[in-house]
Amino acid sequence: AAPAAQAVRQAQREAVQRYVAHVGARLDAKAGCNTIEKSGDLGKYLAFKSEYRTQFMARPDVGEGQLLRVTDWYRLTPEDYDRTTFHVEVDVSGTSVEHLVNGADGKALSVYATNDSKAVRSFLERMGLDPFAVVSAEEIAPQDEDGSVVLTTVEKLFTQYLDLFGKPTREFLKKLVPYAQDILEKVKIAELTLERKTEEFQDRQARAQTYAEYFLEFKSLKIPLDKYVELVPTIKQRVYSICSSSDYRPGKCQLLVVREDWEAKGGETKFGLCSSFLTFVRPSQYLVGHSTHSVMKIPEDKTVHIFMAGLGTGLAPFRAYVEQRKFQKNQGHKVGKSTLFFGGRYSKTEYYYRDEFEAYEKEGIVKCCNAWSRDTP
Repeated sequence: AAPAAQAVRQAQREAVQRYVAHVGARLDAKAGCNTIEKSGDLGKYLAFKSEYRTQFMARPDVGEGQLLRVTDWYRLTPEDYDRTTFHVEVDVSGTSVEHLVNGADGKALSVYATNDSKAVRSFLERMGLDPFAVVSAEEIAPQDEDGSVVLTTVEKLFTQYLDLFGKPTREFLKKLVPYAQDILEKVKIAELTLERKTEEFQDRQARAQTYAEYFLEFKSLKIPLDKYVELVPTIKQRVYSICSSSDYRPGKCQLLVVREDWEAKGGETKFGLCSSFLTFVRPSQYLVGHSTHSVMKIPEDKTVHIFMAGLGTGLAPFRAYVEQRKFQKNQGHKVGKSTLFFGGRYSKTEYYYRDEFEAYEKEGIVKCCNAWSRDTP
């Protein structure tokens, strides 16, 4: 296991180096003299990289996380449609996950989103927090090596690590009580954890009140920088079925994603963190992700008849299956029949990859049986 872990670490370092080489010329550190003077230990680690063996890492708390470059993005539904479904592709060539993301094996990609940078900057300004202040991230990403330290900036901590715009539990409120300086606010927070205040807490939940909104609501809160990591959980992975065959598309990993949205109590539209992150990511930008174990995979027998059924973005793994059969046929193998049952509301707006499937059907690779609930004759 140790050599494998070392190989992953090496691949992570190389990915970060490629990232720095790719975007370095365009980076604007936005750090003035005062900021540099206040950087403390960080300054010496950057000035003497070889002596301190300084390494840059995207998410050191994600053991298998790999920095992946986005190479394609396009919308599949019309701009004026009430559902945002899109296609996104990342380059996995030369990474530790290159041979672990074949959608035909039922693989999925775990993606780690980042918070909206403008929303984070607004929060930090309203809280009076210095975005360039250097903080330890060892609580989040403990290191195996003795004597190693993990540092980041406040802005990066709230953008890349902490689920600032997630929904808290009552346990969070219990931890928050000691930091309120005003006795009335202390009582108010404490009461929200009580049984008799269940209705009010549930109302806040229904309105999708976030960690950030709680912090901003109670003005007397005085929270040391190093305590936020104890109050707010880290951004967790979101798992997406891979919709491409890596045999058919070497070095590429493609996803079919719909942006999650819902109406909170009060009428405000809320959006899922990771699907929103992927909605706005564009080619040449980067994301952190890793392969996730297979749930189902295409049969090893290339001649067996495959029946597939899915709705909406449930099409993802079956597109990979069809691509795998196309690859196998191109290699001269005899392939069995494939039948796909697929559907949605309207064929005009929700028949994802229509041109591809019509071409595959014409070639005899798949038989498509589609149903549309709101199409009218």
